[in-house]
Amino acid sequence: MNSSFIGEKTKNMKRRVIITGGSKGIGKAIAERFSKEECDIYLLASNKENLENTKSELQSKYNVNVNYYAADLKTKTGCENAIKSVKKKFENFDTLIFSAGATKSGDFLKQPIEDFEDGFALKFYSAVRLSKAFWPTLSKNKGWIVSINGAMSHSPDPFFMVGGAVNAAFLNFTKALSKRGLVDGVNVNSINPGMTSTDRLITIIQNNAEREGISYADAEKNALKNIGLDRFLTPEEVAELAYFLCDPKVRHFTGTEINLDGGKKPTI
Repeated sequence: MNSSFIGEKTKNMKRRVIITGGSKGIGKAIAERFSKEECDIYLLASNKENLENTKSELQSKYNVNVNYYAADLKTKTGCENAIKSVKKKFENFDTLIFSAGATKSGDFLKQPIEDFEDGFALKFYSAVRLSKAFWPTLSKNKGWIVSINGAMSHSPDPFFMVGGAVNAAFLNFTKALSKRGLVDGVNVNSINPGMTSTDRLITIIQNNAEREGISYADAEKNALKNIGLDRFLTPEEVAELAYFLCDPKVRHFTGTEINLDGGKKPTI
């Protein structure tokens, strides 16, 4: 690993961070965490109204510039347009956070194949496309990539097969990309959050309640009992870890998979 990998360049420039899925949930929390450190932000998501609201909120609270582009990252065209927009308006970035990609749960035998296609298109293929497009700039700036993946990448569940399959593929891709990062000076790490208090968790619990014929409150209690904790993970906890992984002072933290799941998966 050469000396330029230490990240000295970032000491003399304002950090610039691209975040997919950055208009709500974990992505928004990550955007706010970096904004607290006066990093400029570029948000990518599909809902323009949510993006505009997040931009206004962050700029009203912090000394940052926030740009965004509304695009359907499930599609090749959406990714290409987002890439063009970033390269035109947000040159010399150093950090890329992947937080887009809510996959659908359901009974495998009843679930349409399109759910699998959409899951891979948004979470996996968009990350592949953006990584390839942004890699030269990240390499030049000795930057960082953090993938917000999911605990289901190594916890197969017959009612969450889309998410499990996508997360497993995404995790493998991220770890392989980290090995290229050793050559090109880019830190690449992955976070596997457990059940996190977001709109998506509400949907998952509601689906579980309907499938099991119980109330939402009982389904929520069952979910907490399953993870063995008294509360769910917060987006802010994920954001704090994501920020830590992009700290120039911890450049030897690369190629890692961190399970932020309350200890559900034993560390060996």
